[in-house]
Amino acid sequence: MRRLAAAVVLMLGLLGAGPAAPQPSSTVAYVNGQWWTGRAFAPGVRYVRDGVFVPAPKRPDRVEDLGGGFVVPPFADAHNHMPGSAQGVNDRALAAGVFYLMNPTVLASAAPNIRAGLAGPGKVEAVLSMGGITAPDGHPVRIYQDIIGPRVYPQIKPADFLGDAYHFVATPADIGPVLDRLQAQHVQFVKIMVLWSEEFAKRRDDPAYRGLKGLDPALVPPLVAEAHRRGLRVAAHIESANDFRVITGAHVDEAAHMPGYSVTKEDLAPYLITEADARAAGRNGMVMTATASLAAAYNEAPAQLARVQGMQRANLSKLKAAGVRLLIGTDQQPDAAPDEAIYLVKLGIFSPTEALDALSRATPLWILPGRRIGRLAVGDEASFLVLGADPTRDIAAIKAIRRRVKQGIEIAPPH
Repeated sequence: MRRLAAAVVLMLGLLGAGPAAPQPSSTVAYVNGQWWTGRAFAPGVRYVRDGVFVPAPKRPDRVEDLGGGFVVPPFADAHNHMPGSAQGVNDRALAAGVFYLMNPTVLASAAPNIRAGLAGPGKVEAVLSMGGITAPDGHPVRIYQDIIGPRVYPQIKPADFLGDAYHFVATPADIGPVLDRLQAQHVQFVKIMVLWSEEFAKRRDDPAYRGLKGLDPALVPPLVAEAHRRGLRVAAHIESANDFRVITGAHVDEAAHMPGYSVTKEDLAPYLITEADARAAGRNGMVMTATASLAAAYNEAPAQLARVQGMQRANLSKLKAAGVRLLIGTDQQPDAAPDEAIYLVKLGIFSPTEALDALSRATPLWILPGRRIGRLAVGDEASFLVLGADPTRDIAAIKAIRRRVKQGIEIAPPH
């Protein structure tokens, strides 16, 4: 009879008709690991209970041997559009150790399914911006109406992407209603489009520039100010050095590209930011997700790629010297963040230690501010990766992942 009663209680819990009986917590000791302190690796033991690191107990309930592996916080990508299904994104990201994603521009109509697909323990966490704010017929109109729509969303009429994949702001009076709509869609940050602002008047009414223009630069400061008043951070898509100057003057929180991220032209002058603008960005606390490794995809010729990389090196060096935080963002697949970190080391912008810090501390904390992530100390979330080698000696070791643990839950290795 007792067994029958217990079975009924369990069934009701599974059906959602009542809470399951609470299970006792257990403490796991992770031994024989080299733990990242933020500056170096040090041997030690960490104890995990209820998903967080805890002080040493009198006796742990279980011991896990890490085999001398190098333990680091999980990775993050602050510019990822998460192509594919939620399950596919989750599996691909976790395989690369990427536990946190920031998606700048996603259909609001798709967001509920994305969030449902990523709900539950041991899943990737994603912060969503919904549709970007642009000028009428500005970027990304052509991408959605002509490219993504027919292939991915054939059920959506081209005109219906407005208010879902993007929003138009043409006058100051448009700002409030657009932000109202985004907040009703449960936006977590705002994405604005600023493209070739120095040619705004030329491109505004010319159909040849459909999808190749952005906001009126005069509207960027009031738009950002109103978003900030509502407690929303703002990320900006940019193309040129002048765009960078515009968003810096408007106190945008994040540059979602570095000027020239996709350039294939010989004239690189329009993409070179000034030291004065870099210093202004540093004073404002702006962060930069450079999406720098995209240059290799856009420039196959070695000589042209070398020239573009010289421009990238000049821009990023100015930003770094000015105190602008350089984060990891890819605009690529959900598992691309480690490759961006490796690219920035090869470019000479990051040391391996700096790349590891950007990938596992600075970027996660930008995506989820206030969370106890990016560290491996008592009170922090028990999320970590075990690497087979020291990434501060060879940054490529960030791709040699032996184990993955998220909030105390061991994640099975990818098939």
